[in-house]
Amino acid sequence: MRWEACRHLSAAGSTCLCNSARYGGQYFAEDPPMIGTEAGSRPVFLDEPVRFVIAETQVALAFVRSMTIQENRAARGLFLQESFGVLSTISLDMPGYPFGSVTPYCVDNQCRPIIYISHIAQHTRNILADSRVSLTVVEGSGGSNDVQARSRVTCVANVRPIGDDGADARERYFRYFPSARQYDQTHAFAVFRLELVRVRFIGGFGRIYWIEPGEFMTTNPFSEAQESRIIQNMNNDHSNALRQYCGGGPTEMAGIDAEGFDVLKSSGKVRLTFDTPIRNIEDARQALSAIAKCKTSPLT
Repeated sequence: MRWEACRHLSAAGSTCLCNSARYGGQYFAEDPPMIGTEAGSRPVFLDEPVRFVIAETQVALAFVRSMTIQENRAARGLFLQESFGVLSTISLDMPGYPFGSVTPYCVDNQCRPIIYISHIAQHTRNILADSRVSLTVVEGSGGSNDVQARSRVTCVANVRPIGDDGADARERYFRYFPSARQYDQTHAFAVFRLELVRVRFIGGFGRIYWIEPGEFMTTNPFSEAQESRIIQNMNNDHSNALRQYCGGGPTEMAGIDAEGFDVLKSSGKVRLTFDTPIRNIEDARQALSAIAKCKTSPLT
């Protein structure tokens, strides 16, 4: 190996970044790559300790990113698993006080909450006066009688009414809550969307996070027409498979997205998740076929 005199200056122009103590003021020409420098400046080579710190930092950042993705998906998974939560609005009758009411919800094609509420309801009156709300969803059972031990997610949002251009969201809501189609015959109901501001997720001890809307939301890979075709095909031609997924009894698929699909039973909604997110109809076909071949249902 060729030796050369150590003559590399740091950005400050005085401190050598080579390991002078180890190499006695010299460096291996084949040693670590140099840091990028501006034209005309001398190349600066990293010694072993500096390279180690950089490598360890990169590993730590990769780990943090991985954990963040997992927590975001866990929060979204809980929200998609459940069907109702406590909608807190700012009260008109009791100014300044929060007003909570139990509200069913589903999500649109961006994983934003959709609610269907009557104009005569207290919470609707509150929303029309002040659009700031939160929707808190708690894990159904979580295998514990201690509600504090269950996961929960709170969506802080501004509520906006969905106009005539929101027919897809309206139809999706009715698939999840078929009886709601009749509500408008007796009271004036309307579809509203929660535009997320921030999401709070508590997944257990030490798992408490704020999540930004862009990290919580995910795009459904299927258009309304594509999703309807998949649902129709499963309900008409693969009803036995749906019953197998859910342990028997009458079942009907209500929706499918990148991370799973939802089946309605008399006892409520059942959420089934895919091992990996799907991106298109062919992925959906393969994922649904894989689940059908399983003897036990991958219920979550």
